[in-house]
Amino acid sequence: MKKLKITILTENEVCAPLKAEHGLSMLVEYEKIRFIFDFGMSAAWKENADFLQINISDIKYAFLSHGHNDHTGGLKFFNGEFFCAPGIDKQRYSHHPGKPIRNLSMPDECKQVLKNSKVNYIDRFTEIFPGVFCTGPIPRITNEDCGGPFFLDDAKTIPDLISDESALLFDNGVLLHGCCHSGIINTIELCKKYAPNIKIHTIIGGLHLLHASDERLEKTKNYLQSNNINSLYLMHCTGQNAISYLNAKTLTENFITMS
Repeated sequence: MKKLKITILTENEVCAPLKAEHGLSMLVEYEKIRFIFDFGMSAAWKENADFLQINISDIKYAFLSHGHNDHTGGLKFFNGEFFCAPGIDKQRYSHHPGKPIRNLSMPDECKQVLKNSKVNYIDRFTEIFPGVFCTGPIPRITNEDCGGPFFLDDAKTIPDLISDESALLFDNGVLLHGCCHSGIINTIELCKKYAPNIKIHTIIGGLHLLHASDERLEKTKNYLQSNNINSLYLMHCTGQNAISYLNAKTLTENFITMS
């Protein structure tokens, strides 16, 4: 069976003495393929990779799950080929009640790096490496509360459904997500539609359930159980309450390996 190894390069919580930040970045190794999945908010991913003695110059590919700056802010330290959905460089904002408007856009210097690099824009379910499928944009077909008052303008007149968000499905049954703004149910349903022969058993990444209601958590838990999802490695934007509710695994080290 194929071996998948994921090394967490940066996340909200990482094992000391590595640097943590509100963001997500991973090194993915699947058979002979190696690539970076997201870049966190800063250079922390690269500094942690250096500490772990990972030679970044040997890695030629990167995948961007969506355009928020806590997943793209460190891409300026990478030189290679990118895979992402169209529209990833849009301006975007969030506005939580009682708090100032936040600019969540990819930093301008990172947009420039992307502009000067080879970028493969994926707009539909596509195999991007042998046995690795990008979902492309994920339609919101259920009533999942995907969390967050997001907008495409600072005047808050244009809602942002984060249409550039994508996830990765491996043919060994692992689903890798950045933030899952589109909802995990929507994501799995898309995968079942286009890859019905791949039985998903493991989910890794953020599920954006930090502010989820008990009703949302129960709906999510019931869906995952009914679809025989038996392993969850949840982090970043999932929220500790949701991690506990879903009985997910927490990271005791920076590596996830499965065959």
